[in-house]
Formats: sequence, structure tokens, C-alpha cells
Amino acid sequence: MNKELKVNLFFPSLVYFMEKPEWIETINKISNEYIEKAKRRDAGLLQRRKDRYGNIGDHGMTFHSASMIEDIRLRNFKDFITENCVQILESQGYDLTEHLMRWTELWVQEFGKNGGGHHDTHIHGNNHMSGFYFLQCSHKTSYPVFHDPRPGKLMTQLPVQKGINAAIEKIDYKIVPGTLMFFNSYLPHQFTVDDGVEPFRFIHFNLQAIEKRIL
Repeated sequence: MNKELKVNLFFPSLVYFMEKPEWIETINKISNEYIEKAKRRDAGLLQRRKDRYGNIGDHGMTFHSASMIEDIRLRNFKDFITENCVQILESQGYDLTEHLMRWTELWVQEFGKNGGGHHDTHIHGNNHMSGFYFLQCSHKTSYPVFHDPRPGKLMTQLPVQKGINAAIEKIDYKIVPGTLMFFNSYLPHQFTVDDGVEPFRFIHFNLQAIEKRIL
């Protein structure tokens, strides 16, 4: 590139992460209760699949818990996430003086042991911050992929050089148990197909900034 050219960075897509392995044991124990309930709830679906397709087990299943928002045992976890969501949005330049962060969704998911679990590319509408906390994962399991949110760029996408650069249209994230991630809810993301080699379980959360006058 010409050395005389100057560059400004506008409209970035930001993903934040940290490692919090000290939470894994406690939150896994709490999550066990929710996952067990989800599996009992889905027992009828598993039987109908067996009747139709044969003994495929839980292949392709994602066991999605009920809401965990009201679980008082997760209060410190939620407070930590709320505080960081506010700090992230303010660091991005948003003025939250007249807004408060409110939780809209909090659940735990576990992909089926027989593999095939995944999530297609999606966003979380009517929210402002989203994130994951990974409880069970490895280099053999599924992982998150983030996509460029700019449709105009995708319409005119050119071939991309190797490596991580400004031209890429998606980025894979390799995670470990204890990885905590934050991102703006408009950022499209997916989870790759899991092979069922090792357990894959994670917490997913969404928060919305609501005007104080409405609250």
C-alpha cells in the first residue's frame, strides 16, 4: 500500500472475550438441573424420531433449557456480565445515561452426544449485547463463527487473501472451557456442526438497553 495513504477505522465489528475458568464447576452444576429437565421435556420428540428414523439417538439435537434469568444462584454471574455489557457499549461510544441494561434471555444449551448439533447463522433482534460462556468444549467440538454484518460488502465480495484481514467475511473462534464472550447482538453468528466426539455445552445470554422513562 502507498505509504502516503492514511487510514481511519470506521464501523468495526468487535468481539470481546476473557477466560473465567473459576466459574465452570459451579455453573455446570446448576446447568445440569436445567439440561436434565430439557432432556425429559424432549423425550417425546426423541421417541418420535426413533419411530420414524430408527435408532439415531440424539443425533442433530440441541437440548435448550428453560430461562435461567430468575435463578438467584446466578446473580453474581449476571451482575458481572451486566457491568461488562455497560462498559463495552460505553467504550464503543454509546450514551447510556438514560438507559438501563435488562436481561431478555439466559439459557444453557447442550448438543446431542451422537453429533450433528449446530446453529445456522442468525442474530438476536431487539437486543443490544449478546454472549456465550463455554462450560464443556474442546478442539474436537463445535465452535462459534462470526460473520460480516454489512450486506453491501457481501454483495460485492471479492476473492480474499489468506490470513485475517479487512476483507474476510467470517471468522472462526477457538474456545476452551471458561471462555466468556461478548458481542453486539446485530453481529451474525453460527455454531459449526458438532461431531459428537466430546461434550459441548454453553450458556447463551442477551441483554437490551431500555430507556429509564419506559421502565
